[in-house]
Amino acid sequence: MSDTMTAVRNQVSGKLIERAQTDGDFRALLKSEPHKALQQLLGVDPIPGFKINVIDEKSGEINIVLPAEIAQDELPDELLDLASGGVSFSSFVLYGDNHKKPAK
Repeated sequence: MSDTMTAVRNQVSGKLIERAQTDGDFRALLKSEPHKALQQLLGVDPIPGFKINVIDEKSGEINIVLPAEIAQDELPDELLDLASGGVSFSSFVLYGDNHKKPAK
């Protein structure tokens, strides 16, 4: 996996984890329907054809995940856009944060 793809994966994973740690409803959605959670966080699911496994670490455990070797020609265009700089991940986060409806 290229350095750029690794950086995008790490950035998206970090944002998913950060949100799951502060939002119980999002955590439950991420565990039960990870593609919907990605859609909610990014505004798009950049990897619709991929299976996503979410592991809920238990106290006293550490999980180490070794990413699969994926050729860039195997990746969907949406994910390549994130990696190539065509669209930045921060654009999704900033857009999502700045366009929430006010609470009533």
